[in-house]
Amino acid sequence: MSTVRRVFFYTVSLVTLGMVAGGISNLLQLCFDIIGEDSAFFDKGQLSLGLAMLIIGGALWFVFWRAIQRQVSGNPAEVGSAIRKLYLNIVLLVAALNGLRGAASFLRWIVDGVPLDEFPSWGLSMLIVAGGMWYYHWRVQEQEGQPSAAARTLRRWYVYILSGFSLAMLANAVIQLLDAAIFYLPVWGGDVAAGEFWDGGVQGNLTWILIGGSSWAFHWFRMARGDVDSTLRQVYLYLLVITGSTVAGLAALITILFALFEMAFGGVVDIASTDFLFLSWTIPTMLVTAIIWVYHRQAVQEEVAQVLQQRLSARRILLYLMSFLSLGALITGLILLIGILLDLWIRAASGPAVVTSQWWQSQLSLSLALILVGMPIWMYYWRSVLRLTDEGGIVERGAGSRRVFLYAVLGIAMITLAADLVNIVYQIINGLLQGTFGVEVLRGAKWSLQTLIIPLPVLIYHWRILQQDRHFGAEAVRLRKRVTMIADESAAEVVSRIEAKLNSRIRLLRQLGELTVPIVSDEEIDRLVSDIRAAPGDKVMLVVTAGGILVLPYEDK
Repeated sequence: MSTVRRVFFYTVSLVTLGMVAGGISNLLQLCFDIIGEDSAFFDKGQLSLGLAMLIIGGALWFVFWRAIQRQVSGNPAEVGSAIRKLYLNIVLLVAALNGLRGAASFLRWIVDGVPLDEFPSWGLSMLIVAGGMWYYHWRVQEQEGQPSAAARTLRRWYVYILSGFSLAMLANAVIQLLDAAIFYLPVWGGDVAAGEFWDGGVQGNLTWILIGGSSWAFHWFRMARGDVDSTLRQVYLYLLVITGSTVAGLAALITILFALFEMAFGGVVDIASTDFLFLSWTIPTMLVTAIIWVYHRQAVQEEVAQVLQQRLSARRILLYLMSFLSLGALITGLILLIGILLDLWIRAASGPAVVTSQWWQSQLSLSLALILVGMPIWMYYWRSVLRLTDEGGIVERGAGSRRVFLYAVLGIAMITLAADLVNIVYQIINGLLQGTFGVEVLRGAKWSLQTLIIPLPVLIYHWRILQQDRHFGAEAVRLRKRVTMIADESAAEVVSRIEAKLNSRIRLLRQLGELTVPIVSDEEIDRLVSDIRAAPGDKVMLVVTAGGILVLPYEDK
């Protein structure tokens, strides 16, 4: 089947399958409404629309899907085609998301005590239709397997999207349930927790704990099991789960510290005060995100010995991303702290004044919270960055994520400094011309002064690091060759060693059948890298043979 024909058939199948699902869902919902409400209830328009969608969509989907299945039968190329796998995974993803919503609606109704007047006809019909669609296409997917790289990649997208979504729903439901439980503790006074604990919110949270937990367990432990050589898995672990849980937990910690400092400066001493209600969501958030972080960090450590290159790339991004975020929190805290000192200076220069409120309370609380959280986090991750740089040498210094981090920090610092200097010079000149040089100039330049002091050493420090990297050749013109290697899965270790020496990625084409890659010494790796660099043209093919690895330059015609 040609690509255009394949796109046509699968597009029509996808659209008509949606029509079938909508038609069946409408009819089921109508039946449930009649049974649950009144036998006299009958929406003729809904019946007509449901039948029309089912008849037309069903007939077209059956014809096109049957034609597709005939083409696929006994044809490995069709089974592993990217378009087919894209179709299957889109159906699985959409059906799973709608099925989870329907299941949550129906289960919440059961948890609520099965009130007949609140029967979720939409939720049950969606659960039946989406569940049936998902199960059928999942069975098709499992029976066919994943015979191509595109098929495996698309399946991973489905698995990790659903894993991330389910884990987020589970974590959010647990946090909200704990929040409600703490909220209803008899320590806040009678005016706070009005109503009953067992309300719709708690029922919904319990529902999503069951639904989200079941979905995450299935996709993570069943469908993602053994997928340790996947780059997308490392992105999911490092950037989505570990980074996400870290940021959420630290945000809750900053909120706690800010509120406690503000209360301490304001003289709050009543533990039973409603001002402490923020603990009902911040503490559960820290606990839940800590559990998620510890579990997935352990999973990363168990996989650390496998597929080093993919793991290192994702871990590197995590280190620089957390360094950037924590450095930003630290700088913001220091800027706010300097702002307080400048405010004191300005107030002293303005003459005696009656201060009716502690104007510095909130600013100092936020400043201390950001510093106390940002500084240790930045020191931890930046130390890991320095250690990784020492181990990786020139390869690590030339990594793309490192270059992005350094230039982002330098760019932000330079732009900030330039804006600050413009405002300071403007305030000075304007004050001289207007004859108001003095406190007004200082007041107008306050924000520029406080944001000038901290970014300057940050700029100098990172500029020196950038110069060191350039001295070691990290920004030298990289190899402009496109390297492709034909081998089986046993070549992963050799590919990683060549990439480390070459400082460039290698595209791996999987060879069908078995061909054991010969043992390659470090001297042979150096020779291969030299041959690749010296090869004419910009495209090189590495071919594994029984006698070694051949370097073959080529060009497209």
